[in-house]
Amino acid sequence: MSGSIKLLLYIIFVAVIFLFVQDRFNIFDVDFRDTGSKEKVEEEKEVDGVESVELYNEDGKSVLVTVEVADTELLRMTGLSGRRNLGDYEGMLFIMESEAISGFWMKDMYIGLDIIYIDSKGFIVDIKENLKPCEENYCPTVYSNEPFKYVLEVKEGFSEINRVRVGNSVIFNISSMD
Repeated sequence: MSGSIKLLLYIIFVAVIFLFVQDRFNIFDVDFRDTGSKEKVEEEKEVDGVESVELYNEDGKSVLVTVEVADTELLRMTGLSGRRNLGDYEGMLFIMESEAISGFWMKDMYIGLDIIYIDSKGFIVDIKENLKPCEENYCPTVYSNEPFKYVLEVKEGFSEINRVRVGNSVIFNISSMD
C-alpha cells in the first residue's frame, strides 16, 4: 500500500473516532447532527412531556432548567412552599396573567432561592439572588425593579454559578404556552 493511501485511511480512522467520542460524550461545543427544522429541535428538548426553560448565559451558552409550571392563581400562591430540596437544574416557572410588578415572598420555604424575572419578550429584566427562607416572625416581600410576565425560581446560587445575568434571553419549552 502506498504512503498516501495509508495516510488517508489514518485520517478517516481518526475522524470516525472523533465523531464517535463527540456524539457519545459531547466533549466539544460542536454538533454534527442535522437538526432539520426549528420544530424538530424543540421536540428534542421536550422529552416525555418534561417542561423546561432554556436560559442563555453571558457567554451565550445554553443552561437548561426542568420546571414545574405555576399558571393558575392557586399554583402561584403555593409555589415551592414546603419543599425541602430542589435540584441544581430544577425550578418553578410562574406564568403571570399580564406583565406587571408584583411581590414574591419566601413563606413556608425551607430552601434558599434565586428569583429570575423575565419579560414578555423573553429577556431577563431582574434577578434577586440568594434569598433566604423567612424567619419565624419576619417575611419580607421581594419585588422586581422592572415589570415581568414570567418568574423562574431556582436553587440559590444558580445565577452566579451559571453566569446568568440581566439582559440574557430565555426560551420556554412549555406545552401550555403553545
